[in-house]
Amino acid sequence: MSLANSIFNKLFQGSVSFFLLGIVYLNLSLCSLNAENKAMEEGRRNARVQATYVIRLVNFIRWETNETIQEEPFKIVVLGDENNGFVESLRFLVAQSQISSNNYSIEVFHFPNSESQAAISMIEKGSQFIYFTKDSELELEDISPIRRTALLISEGRKFVSEQKGCIAFEQSRNRIKMIVNEKCFRRRFLKLSPVLSSLRSVVEVVDPI
Repeated sequence: MSLANSIFNKLFQGSVSFFLLGIVYLNLSLCSLNAENKAMEEGRRNARVQATYVIRLVNFIRWETNETIQEEPFKIVVLGDENNGFVESLRFLVAQSQISSNNYSIEVFHFPNSESQAAISMIEKGSQFIYFTKDSELELEDISPIRRTALLISEGRKFVSEQKGCIAFEQSRNRIKMIVNEKCFRRRFLKLSPVLSSLRSVVEVVDPI
């Protein structure tokens, strides 16, 4: 009888330990899932904010010579894979806000990494904004020689301060800030509205060396 009790107690203790271990793993999995969901939600929120900035930029930037008068729609080209809804937000804002550039309509084109060659072909024909996603396989040096007058936009301060891009988005204190390369707006055909440069809480104008 005592042997049976001993075996039962060991089995019971083992079952309890296994159950408790399962609870621990379940809690860890739930915490990981919650953190992942939170990160995804934040990513989508940031994508919506950045899309809003990009659309508003259309009204704050002027091309001022005959060379850049638009005979075709204002083209925003997004390069690289993305899953935060950035392109979706851009297209929604264009459709809902009815924003135009000098009375020309705005069109959004997205080229994932699998369509890089098609992206290059379009950029060679002309565009106004070129946005590099975090996962873009095409890099600034691939596009700079063929971009014509297009503004180069991406995420992270280094895109402006080191890579000499035109505009970068940076998250700071739960706010998306826009880092603007002043040199991009010293060209004779491209001007930045004083209204935009005066919004110091969300816009920082820098002069990379």
